[in-house]
Amino acid sequence: MEQGILAKTDMKKFIELLIKDHRKVFAPVSRKGRVLFTEVSSADEVKLDYRNTDLSPKGLFLPQCEAICTFTGDAFQEVPLTKDKQVVFGMRPCDAAALSHLDRVFTEGSQKDPCWLARRENTVIISIACSDPLDSCFCTSVDGSPVAKKGSDIMVYTIDDTLLFEAFTEKGKALLTLASSFLKKPKESALEARQKYESAAVKKVPALNLADIKEKLRGCFDLTLWSSIAERCLGCGVCTYLCPTCHCFDITDQTDGERGRRIRSWDSCQYSLFTLHASGHNPRPSKKERMRQRILHKFLYAQDNFKETFCVGCGRCIRSCPVNLDIKETIAVLAAGTGKGA
Repeated sequence: MEQGILAKTDMKKFIELLIKDHRKVFAPVSRKGRVLFTEVSSADEVKLDYRNTDLSPKGLFLPQCEAICTFTGDAFQEVPLTKDKQVVFGMRPCDAAALSHLDRVFTEGSQKDPCWLARRENTVIISIACSDPLDSCFCTSVDGSPVAKKGSDIMVYTIDDTLLFEAFTEKGKALLTLASSFLKKPKESALEARQKYESAAVKKVPALNLADIKEKLRGCFDLTLWSSIAERCLGCGVCTYLCPTCHCFDITDQTDGERGRRIRSWDSCQYSLFTLHASGHNPRPSKKERMRQRILHKFLYAQDNFKETFCVGCGRCIRSCPVNLDIKETIAVLAAGTGKGA
């Protein structure tokens, strides 16, 4: 089944069906004034009328801290990979697109990340198209859209008191087939309403001029502008922790006698110790170099390596920066200053 209409009043049946099918269901939930993804046991917990979660759902696939192996003496044991089937319901298109970017990092090449692969293979992503993007959003400027399908197995459009489901992958089609008993075939009027929905949503996203930005940034490495750009930065790392495409991590050992475990934990290129060598040398000794690394990695190095910009325009770094740094303004300043001896 590729398409289906679900009455909002039947949401509870849909969630209950997923749970009965032995699936963990993660969805946006309001907790203490913030919206975040967490496991739910009832549709009553799910919050659909949100604009975007405060924290990206990347932690469902790359946990903030996880054990990758255990050891006793010099004998290592692998941590069993998850076999749990799960559904992430209500993800925004920008976050789904971010997962496809991270797939490039963790699954391409000869060294594949088994933990990431296991979670991705066992998860169905159901995204909800945006109808009211935030002013800080700029997904359309980085090859995205409030209705982009990239990274999603199913897209949901809110049309009056119904939800229009559209599946794009075999996993998505299988899930809609599972729920076919209470999904109705969409009428032509619903499909027309979806097209109007898409057009209206795209027009609401502020446009950012990123024409030729990769080539412009290629000449930015030695600009003195980096110092003024980074001047206000506190080095708190909130921009990287909230970013759905940032994926830097550290690996440490926790030991108790001869026994222990090796853990992977989120890290940030904005931290002063991130690139500190054992010799004491640090190739990025100040905020200037660290800010430069973050911006160039997303808009230049990722383009060189993956032919994609590792920014999905979700705007979280803008909304949550304690000193109001705006990545859109940063890019504009750099583009204007390139080649002018700035």
